[in-house]
Amino acid sequence: MGLRAVPGHAAERRPPHAIPARVALATIFTTICLPHASMDAWAGTTVSPAEPARFSVHAADDGLAESPLDAEGLGFSLRVPIGSGVRVDRTGGSISFVISGPGEEPKWRIRAARVTPGEDGATAAGQCERFLEDLKRRDPRVEAIASEVRKVAGRDAHIVYASVPVEGGEAGTMGLYAVPTGDGAFVALSIVMSGDAFAQTRALLERSLDTMVLRDTAKVLAENMELLVRGGELVAAITPERLRATIHSEPRIYRMWRPKDDGAKEDFGYMVIRVREGQQGEVDASRDPSQFKGEDAEKGLLASIDARVVVNGDPTHTVDAQSRYFVRWDRSGEAWSVRTTERQRRASRSSAQTGLRLPPSAGAPRPTIQVITASRDGMTREPLEWAVPPSYLSQAELIVLGELLPRAADAAPIEFTDYAFDQREQKLPLRRERWAPDGTGWRLETQSGSSPSKIVQEFDAQGRRVRRVDIDGSVTELIALEDLRKLWKSKGLPVD
Repeated sequence: MGLRAVPGHAAERRPPHAIPARVALATIFTTICLPHASMDAWAGTTVSPAEPARFSVHAADDGLAESPLDAEGLGFSLRVPIGSGVRVDRTGGSISFVISGPGEEPKWRIRAARVTPGEDGATAAGQCERFLEDLKRRDPRVEAIASEVRKVAGRDAHIVYASVPVEGGEAGTMGLYAVPTGDGAFVALSIVMSGDAFAQTRALLERSLDTMVLRDTAKVLAENMELLVRGGELVAAITPERLRATIHSEPRIYRMWRPKDDGAKEDFGYMVIRVREGQQGEVDASRDPSQFKGEDAEKGLLASIDARVVVNGDPTHTVDAQSRYFVRWDRSGEAWSVRTTERQRRASRSSAQTGLRLPPSAGAPRPTIQVITASRDGMTREPLEWAVPPSYLSQAELIVLGELLPRAADAAPIEFTDYAFDQREQKLPLRRERWAPDGTGWRLETQSGSSPSKIVQEFDAQGRRVRRVDIDGSVTELIALEDLRKLWKSKGLPVD
């Protein structure tokens, strides 16, 4: 795929400082869909991503992320250490948050859960004493190494650490931080550290714990419902006329780069976006539109994206993606396809994802989203399926979202929540959004699932996206085609 006038049609994401080939597709996905650790707040299933999201947002000198992790369901928030991974587990009616240190083999891990003791008058100190007793009962060699009273929201919390023998003659550390919630329950944070991590990371972890803010669960639920209702109102206001108004005849070209340590811009990708009227069957570019019948002939908004990512700065190693996203004019159904090809010199391999949401019917009154991903080794996964939640945005609408949101001259900032499928994580997270005037244009801040990090997008007065900053600092911004061609040629990057 080259940087030419890009015929016909045409995807978007997050690279780390150097992009391994296995995440190049994720790089393209997340520019459209949203990064990162997300919990399936609608389906209520266990969420355990193989690779939890790593939070590397800008931080103050205390080593903590600026935006707090909102442990929704447990009634607290706190700022996690930079580089932490967060996983959300939902089993049955319970929920827990697992926060882990950086790296593939983290040296520390914290699991936060809500605990309700069986007796009246339970104290945080008593919970920690019982924790120590249980450890010593299992292994008499366990030794307490620290026990402290702390204050959270004026209440007596308690933290305790113990040295625990492990295989190989070394000693690890286990701890418990018990925080009373005021309703007879506790937020219990179980801490595990390996080797000498206690001495190295105790101060950092306790700085994180000291940022904990307790929230009234009933009040939080009421606020969340208000945000979801507001999101539902905004989504319901997306009419066929408003969708048609997002059609544009000229392609929009975006440059993707990340800031280097010396302040220079390292280009790693580009994309070309077109939005037009189309038929549902056109999500498969190999088919002849003149032969479409039935559902395939349904008309609606078709957003097409061609994208290229250069892997690890190697011009001979690229990932190209051709993506098509369709939503019916009445928003009752959608379909999409993403086809990627990774090339490294003469070798190549491909993968694909398809998604489908059919309108409600007598046999299926509640619509569902089905997604199938074909891996590069030719194996196809079983279809994933979700019931469509309220305040749901289609994949095509995400691409033109700034043009669909209200842009009255005297508009005040709006906070709301919505749901949208996350292609990279293959989940359906609840997203918290803030839409606000910004100079002569508009600004949209998005937090996906329980992530403490925000994706920030900037739009012009007409709602057309001008710039997007991902949580890792990578930037996607509007650029003229000829300017992009000159830029890439000057850097020796592949334009043909």
